[in-house]
Amino acid sequence: MEELIENISSVISKLYLSVENKGYDILMKISDISEDLFLQNPLNIIYNDTYRTYINLFIKVIIFSFFISYFLKLLLYLYSENGIENLYYFIVKVIIVLILSSNSYYICQKAVYFNFLFTDTISRALENIANVEINYNYIKEEKYSLQEIIAFDDKTNVEGIIDVIICFFVINMIIFLCIRYVVVILSILISPFSFLMLLSKETKRIFFIWFKCFLCSLLIQVVNKILLFIIIVSKDNKEMFSAILIGILFAMYKINRSFLYAKDK
Repeated sequence: MEELIENISSVISKLYLSVENKGYDILMKISDISEDLFLQNPLNIIYNDTYRTYINLFIKVIIFSFFISYFLKLLLYLYSENGIENLYYFIVKVIIVLILSSNSYYICQKAVYFNFLFTDTISRALENIANVEINYNYIKEEKYSLQEIIAFDDKTNVEGIIDVIICFFVINMIIFLCIRYVVVILSILISPFSFLMLLSKETKRIFFIWFKCFLCSLLIQVVNKILLFIIIVSKDNKEMFSAILIGILFAMYKINRSFLYAKDK
């Protein structure tokens, strides 16, 4: 039994080493999203004149179809008692939606920029308090602090269990942040169509789902910085640090998971 445990621990340790060598570097690269995202594929396509022409043409076609639909409802209203949206309200709404849809990429770009600026401001303030740079490498440096809470049995391979916890956390965070990266890119690409959903009461819910998804995907990087800060400032509490470290890692895992898989209610 002990030999089996040692073999499993050996495999886990090798897996951890492979994650440790590259995992934290990947986390550092994808943890924060800035305006540089718009200069990379596939988002750099939005600066292509042909692509913008097609998008604007599509927006105008949708707007025109809504006008046709409205006037058809207006004709039906003359022969029925069904209510209809006020014409002036409808025109104002169409103008606002047209402006938002036509400038959706600019709006998303500025949203990413201000979110990065906000994250950077919070991060610098927390770093001034902690007197240390806030990043995921700190977790790697403090992995052996977990021994205090895990070493409940002399026969247990503590190092292997620690490697399991850290490896599980790093792999899951890489997966979550990669998914977040893709979600942000897709949310930006479909933003013109999302704003168009505000034209109809039946499709407004789609816009709010898109908005919630885009906003949560951006704000998660601020939440992660704050959780990392809590780990750093808790280091002085040697008696509780191991428990706090495990608790924060679990909280970070659950929060990132809930942000990505949040459903509209």
